[in-house]
Amino acid sequence: MESEKKKLDIKNSIVLVSAALFIIFLVYLKAREFLLPKIVVQLRDQKITVEIADSPISRARGLTKHAPLEENQGMLFIFPKTDRQQFWMKDMKFPIDIVWLNEGRVVDIAPDVPVSVTKDLPVYSPRLPASSVLELRAGFMGRHGIKIGDAVDLLTK
Repeated sequence: MESEKKKLDIKNSIVLVSAALFIIFLVYLKAREFLLPKIVVQLRDQKITVEIADSPISRARGLTKHAPLEENQGMLFIFPKTDRQQFWMKDMKFPIDIVWLNEGRVVDIAPDVPVSVTKDLPVYSPRLPASSVLELRAGFMGRHGIKIGDAVDLLTK
């Protein structure tokens, strides 16, 4: 009788520990979605700390529900293939500059993209294919004189 009770206690303990580990794993996966890695990008003489959006989930979420960007903050979207990457301002709370990049150069810019106030969301698309896209605080490109053709370097933090 006592041996069966011990077996049941052990079984219950294993189930509880397994459930706790599973819940911890789920919390870790969810937190990882919101804690994006960061690197420093140099655009002309400006060093910008960017969050990396390189998964389908992080690229889809982008800056939605993100706090407004500081002057030298941004998000770098990295795509698996070079294409004419399209962006929109769905659920955005602040305006941005959208900068399309390819082979370490700015290939197009959509400056001062406003927050959309209508259900018909405009789509922003570059003239040339891009392998990554940088989103910055609205007006950044103009304030710093950055233009198409400028070099972009990825730095380590």
